[in-house]
Amino acid sequence: MKTCLMAALLAMACAFAWQGAATQKDTVPQKTASQPQATGVRHDHVGKPLPDYMTGDQCLFCHRGVVGPTWQQEPHAWTIREVGVPPSVPKPPADATHIIGSAQHFRALKLIGYGKFAVLGNDGKTWQSDVFATQCAGCHTTGVDPKTHAFSVFAFDCYSCHGDITDDHSKKPESVFLSSKRTREPREIVAICGQCHLRGGRSQSSGLPYPNNFVAGDDLFADFKVDLKRADDPTLNTADRHVYTYTRNVMELGLKQTCMDCHRIHGDPALKHAICVDCEDPTDAGKGAKPAKPRSATCDY
Repeated sequence: MKTCLMAALLAMACAFAWQGAATQKDTVPQKTASQPQATGVRHDHVGKPLPDYMTGDQCLFCHRGVVGPTWQQEPHAWTIREVGVPPSVPKPPADATHIIGSAQHFRALKLIGYGKFAVLGNDGKTWQSDVFATQCAGCHTTGVDPKTHAFSVFAFDCYSCHGDITDDHSKKPESVFLSSKRTREPREIVAICGQCHLRGGRSQSSGLPYPNNFVAGDDLFADFKVDLKRADDPTLNTADRHVYTYTRNVMELGLKQTCMDCHRIHGDPALKHAICVDCEDPTDAGKGAKPAKPRSATCDY
């Protein structure tokens, strides 16, 4: 009797042990083949409300000694500028309040309310009230509202390229996108630059020719569709083909060279940005080349 009881208890113990092992096998992840590493995409803001981002005025409190002295001379600071502010343009219309573009290619703007501009038509007479919001705002202003298409600040604020940074970023400078302290991730860089420089793309969610509330760190190409085969299109202007080519090199060929290897983000933009901003033909860069035709069907200037 005693022997039978001990045998029964032993059998029960073995059964519980087997059940526990089976449960553990089902719930504890087993080792599998290595998974691909993250590409830097951390979040997705498509169609969502704008983040309560840190403004450039806040940034300059600490960065005034390095960024402050040069910022107003950089192209990213004058994607839109008030009439009369350099770089000047020839004979802007009398009722224009702002200018978009370079001295060679520009359009006149008129402020018509908070976060809204009218664009002067190519006839030089008609102010178009809906063109800027649906064509230009996403790449020439900061903080475009996904619903109203009104913007927070004309030209670029730090947020446009560096992302929605946190208050403690001074202790973790590597968390700031495009920071010199951050490991350069090619896909991350071409997405940030491509949000504006990949002209010809279109948001699937909004139908507009600029990204829907892209924030640095998002997967730009999940919603913003671009045909990278245009890199081989001989009719595309030189500047656009250059951007398409390097983006394709990174996204499809896995190459490591990106925009930041040749282009400055801060500091004197002379020469390094002259090709993209002022010139049709790279061989004429710095020689006073004056392109005569519009460089982009999207921008129409």
